[in-house]
Amino acid sequence: MQLVFDPRQHALQRRRDMWQDALCRAYIALDAELPDTNGHHGILRKGCFGPVSITDISLPGHVVRRRRQHLARLDKDCFYLQILQRGQARLEQARRELPSNPAVAALFYSGEPYDLQCLDDIHALYLEIPRATLKSRLPGQEDLVAGNVGIASGVGKLAAQLCVSLAAESQAIDARDQARLGEDLLNIVALAIDRDAGRRADPECHQQARLRVIQAWIESRLGEPELTLETIARQHGISVRLLHYLFRQEGSSPAEWI
Repeated sequence: MQLVFDPRQHALQRRRDMWQDALCRAYIALDAELPDTNGHHGILRKGCFGPVSITDISLPGHVVRRRRQHLARLDKDCFYLQILQRGQARLEQARRELPSNPAVAALFYSGEPYDLQCLDDIHALYLEIPRATLKSRLPGQEDLVAGNVGIASGVGKLAAQLCVSLAAESQAIDARDQARLGEDLLNIVALAIDRDAGRRADPECHQQARLRVIQAWIESRLGEPELTLETIARQHGISVRLLHYLFRQEGSSPAEWI
């Protein structure tokens, strides 16, 4: 993995603007909304593995937006799979709102507008896959744009583990083996996406995934005096009424978690 950006190498007052440039260089044209401070920590690395590339990024909470004016640049035609090692995120694309956390990865497409909100400090791997390459391994899924991929067990867990291992061990793997392992990773990821295709269409699974994100967020902030139902709902972009509904589906209430 090659270092793309380390804020510690730059003057404090320039770090915020330079993070924006680094994100566009590593990914695609987009707008990044970073905290209103220049003291940004984190790091950004990227490596190529045959047909795919992996970006390893640590960064404080932020929002990235890809809009129609960015699409006009025709910079990349690819899918991204966000695999979070730490933190919580929320993706909005193609009229869908999808959670992302260490148990559920988010798949999204560079050729459609999207909002990706990282709710707190994150450590994430982004797997970049050319659209044509992925579609060739997913016959019958021509309408694929965005969705969730479970990575807590089964094939999805294998894909996430291999991605993490490749990022960690890239310096010890020669170029030929990196390319071969990239092919293996691509095949496993395609299989995981294919296995989750039915669950992506199931609204109950989407609600369960959203609830898991909310529960994890609450657990990480237990004891904080400002932790209220209104705060929880606002943080996750839902109403208090919907918050109660999500918990009620599992026979509990948000008050029991606070």
